[in-house]
Amino acid sequence: MSEKQVVLPAAWVGLIAQCVPAADASELSAQAQASIKQKIMQRIGPASAAPATSTTPASPTNGEVISVMRDSAWITLGKKLQVKLLHDDGITISWLLKMLPGGRLQPHEHADGAEECMVLEGELSINGVKFKGGDYQIAHPGSTHFEVATEVGALLFLKSPASRKKDLMLA
Repeated sequence: MSEKQVVLPAAWVGLIAQCVPAADASELSAQAQASIKQKIMQRIGPASAAPATSTTPASPTNGEVISVMRDSAWITLGKKLQVKLLHDDGITISWLLKMLPGGRLQPHEHADGAEECMVLEGELSINGVKFKGGDYQIAHPGSTHFEVATEVGALLFLKSPASRKKDLMLA
């Protein structure tokens, strides 16, 4: 079987949720936050793995496992934004958003469906609320993100309607 670009299983979000204690994330110790980050990064793939040969995630066939390597397939969306598509099943997409220090997103609505977001690294402000590693937000249909910005940088895992894929691939 040939090596393919990585796509995480749809259950990945569930695995992330299992890594996060039910307690308020602001109460997590630095050790607990580091443990959560380590578990998530292990699911993404080892940093020492050889880079994948393809840049487009594929849809898995029965019994196939597709892996996404940490440092491969990033797409630049601007000076301070990069994205990586992890999985697209035609209904939802799973993706990573890397925001460099000073990065900002344009205001946007979630008219086409809910968007789940988990901060993996760094710090982020969404509509005036500060989020750190381990924090989660779901933006339900009809909601708006007026401000999404980071002063120090952030790495986010998102799950969105597949209709947003076109916005990620504009680069």
